[in-house]
Amino acid sequence: MSNATKSSLIKKCLIGLLVFVIVNFLCLKLFNYGLKQYYCLWPADILVIGHSMSEMAIDRDLLEERTGHSVAKYCMNGTSIPDRLVMIRHYIESTGHKPKAILYDIGPRSFSGGLAVNSHALFYPFINESPAVADYVRSSATKREYYLKMLVPLSRYDDSRIGAVIRGYRHDWKNRSVKKLNLEELKQNIEKNNYWKTTQNPERQKLFEETLDFLEEQDIHVFLLHLPNVDLLNNAEKDKNMVVINYIKSITANHPNVTFIDANSAFESRYELFIDPLHLNPKGQQEVTTFLADKISLPKQP
Repeated sequence: MSNATKSSLIKKCLIGLLVFVIVNFLCLKLFNYGLKQYYCLWPADILVIGHSMSEMAIDRDLLEERTGHSVAKYCMNGTSIPDRLVMIRHYIESTGHKPKAILYDIGPRSFSGGLAVNSHALFYPFINESPAVADYVRSSATKREYYLKMLVPLSRYDDSRIGAVIRGYRHDWKNRSVKKLNLEELKQNIEKNNYWKTTQNPERQKLFEETLDFLEEQDIHVFLLHLPNVDLLNNAEKDKNMVVINYIKSITANHPNVTFIDANSAFESRYELFIDPLHLNPKGQQEVTTFLADKISLPKQP
């Protein structure tokens, strides 16, 4: 191969690499903008933090309308107690703003396993935008995984995140599920002992308490939401569930900035409002959001 041919090949490779880098970072900007819109990473009076239960149970627009306060809804499927603190810090760091109140979903299974195993991957798109996210991902991911996400930005996105990007550009936060609760299947699963169990993880409980301490220091009011689950599931481990709920109530009593709201009791037997034992359908979202809005009291804007 002649020197001229080698030089031409090297030049083409460098141009190709440059195009690859530019396309990656331009697409990252476009994707991140849509994702930020979906997760409502903007200054608001009320911040909703949670996983898919909050995502399906709370209508952002309706909550905003009924409370008279701006609402940001930052919910990601599979996030557990450790992720929630990262989400709160991420929101404050990325917006430069502290909300007046946080709605934080909590329940008997909040301290159990069973959610996303590699939930740090949910934060990949925001590695460069928040010290809290960067530290969390760096400490949770393998070195190979971490550097791949840093060097190839588009590898931070999967199919579920792309869907959120599209909905973010459309400002679409509605629950659009058409599924229906299968009671017979639930009964069979309970008989087979095949359901999400209630356990208490001391490390997660400690982190939960640290989260409440942090929010008290930040002078942010917290509404702990016990969102509805189907009563058949609740009754499968009724005693264990009550132990956890009583623990949450005792922690609430020690924090003047924390309010516990029980939305479970009023809706757990309303089977027509559920798509599965844990998640609400669009009608359920409307009813539960209205219920919650009537329980939330913050000073009106002057």
